[in-house]
Amino acid sequence: MVMRVLRHSALVAFLASATFGSSVSVVLAQTAQIQLPPALQASVQSGNAQAIQQAIMTLSAGNPTQAANLAAAVVARAEQLLATNPQAAVAAAGAALDVVAALPVQTAGPQATLTTVTTAARIFAAPQAQQVAPQEVAQNTVKATQIVANPTVYSASPQAAIQAMSALYGVAQSAVLLANVPNLQANVVQLLSTASQSNALNSANAANNAQIQQILAQGGDDVRRNLNDGATGAINPSESPLRIETERNQASPT
Repeated sequence: MVMRVLRHSALVAFLASATFGSSVSVVLAQTAQIQLPPALQASVQSGNAQAIQQAIMTLSAGNPTQAANLAAAVVARAEQLLATNPQAAVAAAGAALDVVAALPVQTAGPQATLTTVTTAARIFAAPQAQQVAPQEVAQNTVKATQIVANPTVYSASPQAAIQAMSALYGVAQSAVLLANVPNLQANVVQLLSTASQSNALNSANAANNAQIQQILAQGGDDVRRNLNDGATGAINPSESPLRIETERNQASPT
């Protein structure tokens, strides 16, 4: 298990060395400088996910691009809270993901959406986040993987998307999370395996299939069995609550 984690950490470091798309770098710089409006800041500090989403809806005034930018700013602030209030950090990251799960938001703000997923993955990888909110981290890890595999989001910066996938798969291997949500790894494997075969993703990045297979190879024999035999116990996309929730969020965030 230790060697597996070390191998996966080495892969994440390698992928992190890839050059991100300039648009994603710009979003990262912008969100680091954004001052959240007082009401939204208070909601993030308290970890009130419902209040966070409501504040973003109000502040964005029906503008999906603004909603994506606010979500990215929220999760950036959430990461700053991780050391002192991991419960609030996880809640805020989940609320931000719920905002960018809406397809109109992804379409209007793919760079900000990808930044939101990337930052959320770092939060979910933190041991303190996994300890205080294992089920929430597991659920949001699946949601983030689904979002980053959307061709519109992925195409904003394929190498940043691959890095996010690698980080999320690393989260899905956590023993703490698997003890609470046994199907987590199988669910993420299913999503990544599907993404590796996506014509749209392979068109955006010729190395997509090979890079995702490299990520999955870090999981050892269990993952290879899932890839060969089907991910036993994995989510059925036609029945997944996440899919139902995503469909409910197809409309603009107003």
